Parts: sequence; structure tokens; C-alpha cells
Amino acid sequence: MEIRSVGFIGLGAMGLPMAKNLIKNGFELHVSAHRNRGPVEELTKFGAIEHGSVDEIVSNCQVLISILPADHEMEAVLLSEDMLGRITPDHILIEMTSGSPEMMKKVNNAYHEKGARVLDAPVSGGTIGAENGTLTVMAGGNTELLEDCRHLLNAMAENIYLVGAIGAGKAIKAINQMLAGIHMAAAAEAVALAEKLEIDKEVVKQVVGKSSGASWMLQNKFDTLSERNYAPGFKLNLMKKDIQIAVNEGAEKVLPLASYVLELFEKESQENGELDFAVIGKKLLS
Repeated sequence: MEIRSVGFIGLGAMGLPMAKNLIKNGFELHVSAHRNRGPVEELTKFGAIEHGSVDEIVSNCQVLISILPADHEMEAVLLSEDMLGRITPDHILIEMTSGSPEMMKKVNNAYHEKGARVLDAPVSGGTIGAENGTLTVMAGGNTELLEDCRHLLNAMAENIYLVGAIGAGKAIKAINQMLAGIHMAAAAEAVALAEKLEIDKEVVKQVVGKSSGASWMLQNKFDTLSERNYAPGFKLNLMKKDIQIAVNEGAEKVLPLASYVLELFEKESQENGELDFAVIGKKLLS
């Protein structure tokens, strides 16, 4: 299946570099501005086509990619009457938001009624992975649809997995984000201890990186933590939201670590929710 025309909805810290990679790989990109015109102006310089609204994007594209902040935005944008009114059986929605499985199923049902096909496809890899096109896609949905979209996903991702039915992608992402939040808190403690014991940070990264205590978060966020550089990448408020999804989904289970780390994120969000989620280590490293 040949896909060239793509509408991109959600040009935040992850969406903007992902959209750039689509243009670099020869896709015709359609975008519209919401509150911040900066990302749209940046993309139009590279050849993206701007529209006055999301609804207009739908009318001009076969494939829609959405990566929004949370369930609320998924519902407000994807399930709006104006947008649903323009969805046809020719449309494909690739939904990449870190939302809940329940909301993903709700969106899928609405689009299925219109005859459209939907792929539940959240991503992991952070802003660095989004910039480098090395993200991991956790796809829930139909095998045939995934294969139809694979060349499109390859423009943004290095690893693409079919993890189950619609909703499974969001479920795997919730598990991943739960671990990422826990690992970030643990990485901050590791940095604090290394500084107290006066161990060179490069030595810690090299040795622990090849040992049983290794983690992606320690390797990739060690410098951020040690330099106290909390400039927004993936915002703490978004990570808090993702951990909350995991805790909610596990409500019938006891998740003591996730629940404790969620409390840490909730407290820190009161002052620093718009900073990078590495700021969870700020008080420990002060």
C-alpha cells in the first residue's frame, strides 16, 4: 500500500521531530496550528502544507497520525463531531498518544463505525529517539494494517512490534512508563550516591552500564541529573500522567513502587511540572 500524504496532529516535544523525519523521508505532510505557531512555521519551511484546522487536514490526507498530551485531548480532538464527520472508510488513524487503553478502544470504536482503520501505536525512546528516528513503536491492532503502515513508521522508528489488539499498545506503554518513572527516581539516587562517594560519573556510566544495575535511564539521563539541567524534554507532568495510568490500570493489584514514585512525581509537579521529568531528582541532588 502506497502512503505519501500524512496529516500530523500534535506537534509537541515528540511530535515535532517525528514530523520532521516524515518530511525527510519524502512524505507529504499536512499540519495545522493550535496555540503555538512555532512548530508549524518550522515545518512549513521544510515543505509541510498548513491548513486552518485539524478538520481540513482530515479532508486532505489518507493517513492521520495523532500524538496528543492525554486522554482528554484524544477525546476532544479525535472524537469531535467535526472531525468524525469527515472520517471515511479510506482513512487510517495511527494513534500514538500515551493514553489509557479504555480511551483508545473508545476512539477505535468511533472510527470503526465510520469504516476507518485504526492502529494503536504509542512510542518510546524520548525526544532523542524522536529526533534520530530510532523510536520503538508498540502497535496494537491488525497485522495487515501494521504492514500497510510499516514504511511510514520506519521513517520515525527503529523498532516496531505488534503487541496485541487495540488497547494493547497503550497497555504496554503504561508498563514502560511505570518502569521509566521508577528508574528515573532510582537513577537520581545513584547519581547522588556517586557524588557523595566522589566517583567519576563517566566511570559509573561505563562500569554500571556493563553490569547488572544497568538501565536506559541511568545511561541516558546521568548527565542531565549530574548537571542539574532540567530544560524540558519529556515533561514531568506528562510522566506523572503516564504513571497514573499504570496505577489506575493496576487498581486491583498492589503496586507499591509505582504508587510511591507517583507520589514523588505529584509533589514535584506542584513546582516543576513543566520541566524535564529528570527534575524528580532535584531535591535529592540539591
